[in-house]
This record gives sequence, C-alpha cells and structure tokens, in this order.
Amino acid sequence: MKTALRRLRKLLPFLVGGVVITLFVAWGLPIVLASRGSVGWGDPTVQWLGRPSELKNDEEGFGLNIARAAASTPSIEVHRGILSDRYVALRGEIGSSWPVGELMEMRLEHKIEMLERIPPAYVVVSPATGDETRFARIDTALVGWPFRAFRGEAWYLADDNAVGHELMPELHDNLNLGLVNGQLLFVPHQPLWLGVLGNIVFWSSLAWAVVAFPLAIRHRRREKYGKCVKCGYAMDTHAVKRPEICPECGAPFRRDPLGFAHSPEMHFQNAYVWIIFVSSLDIMLTWKILGRGGIEVNPVAAAVIDAWGMHGAIAFKFALMMWVIVACEILARLRRKAGSFLAGAAIVISASPVVWSLFLLVVHEFFPD
Repeated sequence: MKTALRRLRKLLPFLVGGVVITLFVAWGLPIVLASRGSVGWGDPTVQWLGRPSELKNDEEGFGLNIARAAASTPSIEVHRGILSDRYVALRGEIGSSWPVGELMEMRLEHKIEMLERIPPAYVVVSPATGDETRFARIDTALVGWPFRAFRGEAWYLADDNAVGHELMPELHDNLNLGLVNGQLLFVPHQPLWLGVLGNIVFWSSLAWAVVAFPLAIRHRRREKYGKCVKCGYAMDTHAVKRPEICPECGAPFRRDPLGFAHSPEMHFQNAYVWIIFVSSLDIMLTWKILGRGGIEVNPVAAAVIDAWGMHGAIAFKFALMMWVIVACEILARLRRKAGSFLAGAAIVISASPVVWSLFLLVVHEFFPD
C-alpha cells in the first residue's frame, strides 16, 4: 500500500501537468490564436445534406435538385481545424436562397459531398419541435487536441424575413470572445468526458516521457561511470565493493550482484602498456638473435621454443603477460600498494632481457670477432 501511494505521489505532478496542458490547448490556445487574427478553422470542407437519396438527375438538371433538396431539408457545414471543429446546421429555407450556379460551383470544387452521413451524437442538427422557424442556424464548436474535449453551441435567431439570421447568437455552454475576421469566436466549456480523459492521459504520458527519458539516460550514464544516480557524486573507480549508501547525499546504491567479481576500472593501465611493450620487444629481439645463430639461455623459454617453435614462444610470452596483469589486478583489490609493486617489478623483469639482447646485438654488430 505504501509503495502504491509513493508511486502515486510521483505521478501526481504529471497528472496535474496533463490537466493544465489539456485546458490550455482547449481554451488558452484559441485565445492566443484569436489575438493574432486567426479563428482556428478553415473554409467549409464537407456538407451533409438531410436526404441526399432524394437527389436524382432529371430534365431540370442536377443543380436544381440540389437547390430543391436544400430548400426542404437542413444541411450541416463542417469547418475542420487542427485544434477545433465547427458544425453549422442551417435551416432548409436558408439553403433555398442559395443560387443554383453557386451550388454547382461548390460541388465541382468538391466542397459538397453528396453522401448520406450521420453527424456525431453531440452535434445539434435541428432545434426542438416547435422552434423550427425560430432558429435559422445552430453552431456546435468542439475544441481540444488530440481528442475533442469540450463542446458549446451558438443558436442564431431567424430574422423577420426568414431568409437569414440575427448577428448575435444565444450561447449555450460557451464564452463569447467577440468577432475575429468576420467570425464570432467563442470558447466551449461543456466537457466531453471521454475526450477530456483521453487528452489528460495523452499529455500526462508525454510529460512523463519528456522528463523520465532524460533522467533515465542521466542515471544510466552516472551508474555506468560509477557515480551516484541522484547527486552525481563520483565514487572511487577502483573500488571493488560499493558502499551501501552515497556518502554525499545518502541515496541507496543498487546492490552489486557480482560482488568481488565486479570489474572496476583497471588500476595500473600505464604500467600494463609498458609490460606489453617490453615483452613484445623481448620476443622480437629473441627472434633476431636466434636468426643470427644465437641460443636461448632461459631454460623455460628454450624448452617452449624446442617444443613449439617461435609461434609457441610468442603464445607463451603473451599468456605470461596476461597472467601478470590479472595477478596485479587481483592483488590491487586486496592491497593496492602490493599490486603497484608487482606491476613495477614486472616491467623491470621484462625489460632486463631486452636490455641484455640489445647489448648483445650491438656488440655482435660492431665487434663480430
């Protein structure tokens, strides 16, 4: 139970951030766009006609059929935007005033689709029974991203001539922000709970990802380089056993499953480079001396050369180097000074035959007798 509450407390800031971003995208961003002269949606792209199945070609022409259908049934214009949608329900008598040529032109430009469609359930298509002649236009606005989260309505009264509508609507669940670019801008505030929940989950997850991924990468890098994942305190890179808590901030360290077999940074890297260098010189100079008729005075190396040749001697030399390096590392974990002494002694011992071989080659070259 305590673990669940602790995790919930960690997720609470992201949930609050998701709620704030959801409200800003639905309400604040349209206000910002309105202040810059944008209404947030474009020209009508789709129009539902009430009974498109009645539209048939006859001798009067297709355009007259459109006008006749628009005169008898309501139509719905759809204005789609990134952050909002607007559905405009027009009464049939309003549609009858459209010129036939204009309807034909709109159809040719693919702005009217002659398909029978059902608008979303939360879009108002027509007023209640008895108010059909009172209202000429009903706007339903939906806002939010990526899901539409809030809705509101604007009901326009028909004018006295019944061929248009009044300029100022009756607002339902809307906040009027005024006229922008010839369009009334209002902010809906009736929640669509599925959309609200979906947006909160989306923005909360995005906020968590934006914060958690960099933190996870930073923690991984700190842990990789032997640092405290919380404060970044640099621990001893040569330490075999990690402390249980950070000496700087007290954060608990992750338990090391390898224990003694943990592989920290090598203790004497420069010394190991010198061991490999002088051992390689020893092999090369031995090969040169044997090629000039010399003999190997080291009985162990002589036995290896007699049994496996120079290739065996090379493998034996490098295996011996690896054994010395591993011994230095193991000894340094138990006692660092002892490991350092062994690494230095290995350099001196490996360099001794190199110096002697160089002396012999120089003497043989300048004083062959």
